Amino acid sequence: MSHSTSSHRSAAGRSAELSQRRKSGVAPLLAATAAAVLTLSGTVLTTPALADPGPQTTDRHVVVLVNFRNASLAHADADREAARKNFFGSADSLTTYYAANSGNRFGVVPAKGDGVFGPFTLDMDGSGCETSKMAELARKTIPDVTYDHLSIVMPSTDACQWWGLGMQPGNVTWFQEGAVESQAAIFHEIGHNLGFAHEERQVCPAGAFTSCSEDGYSDRTPMGGGGEKKGLSAPELMSRKWLTEQQIAAPTSTTTVHLTPLHAAGASGVRAVDLPLGTTGDRIVVEYRTPDAGTLDKDVAQGVDVFRAPHGNYEHSVMIGNGRHDEKSVVGSFTGSAALTDTASGLSVSVVGMTADGADVRIQLGAGPNPTPTPTSVTASPTAPAPTATATATATPKPGSATPTQQAPTAPAPTSATKPAEDVTAIGVTGSPRPAAPTTASASPTANGDSALASTGAKVATPGLIGAALVAVGGSATILLRRRRTAQHRKH
Repeated sequence: MSHSTSSHRSAAGRSAELSQRRKSGVAPLLAATAAAVLTLSGTVLTTPALADPGPQTTDRHVVVLVNFRNASLAHADADREAARKNFFGSADSLTTYYAANSGNRFGVVPAKGDGVFGPFTLDMDGSGCETSKMAELARKTIPDVTYDHLSIVMPSTDACQWWGLGMQPGNVTWFQEGAVESQAAIFHEIGHNLGFAHEERQVCPAGAFTSCSEDGYSDRTPMGGGGEKKGLSAPELMSRKWLTEQQIAAPTSTTTVHLTPLHAAGASGVRAVDLPLGTTGDRIVVEYRTPDAGTLDKDVAQGVDVFRAPHGNYEHSVMIGNGRHDEKSVVGSFTGSAALTDTASGLSVSVVGMTADGADVRIQLGAGPNPTPTPTSVTASPTAPAPTATATATATPKPGSATPTQQAPTAPAPTSATKPAEDVTAIGVTGSPRPAAPTTASASPTANGDSALASTGAKVATPGLIGAALVAVGGSATILLRRRRTAQHRKH
């Protein structure tokens, strides 16, 4: 969960417009080296201005362990070690994950020393889940430390209906004890700090890329229930300018584009297609993903994915498809050979063929039929692990939830908003079984009213179960996530 802004509306509202929404050592995906600019069928594939390289940024991060007057961390030493490893470790950490996604443009480093401080006892109790006050007091414990982002590790309390919380965008995250043991939770909450919303999935009617119905989460990123063994999606990378100009194709007439797997090693090859959708300002982004144990996409399902970015807000993109998500046979946006078509804009996308090395995607622009492609056999990556239904436990907004009260974010700590209870699918934690049915919770991420939040919850309900509330409120909405934990997980 992130103390940030992540839009979650009623089912009708989000269907109409879902926006106002690794491995360490992998070769940088986004190096500035020149990659091929495709010229196919006489069409020069140009790229939008947003593809200009993003700036080189160093994020000085600090993790502060805190106790309350009425509660202390049960395993402070273990929490400290988990924070050191999962935030700043040399492998499979926040540092290495975002370095690989950004092509080393975004570097997370300890603000001072090993980056982890405390535990300090704050002059407050945990009964009210006062996150703003907690952040204010935590900052006062490290007056001599200069930092860009603050993560707070706190004792577990039933008062907070979330496992983790993060500002979206912003510079503060909160984790209940035990959450720092989860790389997926850390990647997810910091993603909210960077502005990423929960990445949902929708099924669209024939002939339209809008007026689609909810279908859970994309399962293509930690922000969409994908867990820690998937890289960020193409729209997320584009929102941070972490794809180079040469890696984004923007065809201006009908053509076929060869897509290199999004997180394949090296910098060559086109990694995404970026197209306008009519005159609304919406964008359509196409990517190709395939599992490869040597990259960030260790367990992603192979397939071509299509996203709609409302009003060009790539960080609020939603994945669209022509069939419902099936956990037993996870696919991309296409469940067969049929094209995805938006008749009103004259745009059609279809898959000509896929192999482990790339996919050929037909982009049809303007009037005229898009010939049904002859699918080629899909060759799975030899290193690809089989996707499992238990690989994800992330928050999915509940259809029909009341629209939360919208309030303007207040830095550095948000102010209050009504937060709807939700079900279980937005972070994606490998090894945590997916609950059979959504579990609702009283929605109260904070008692003092924090707005612009996105959370990942942790509240003990019964032995072996930690309620994880993934609240995403980018100034308007919140998501609550409950996550089952294996029996061997200690209770908090």
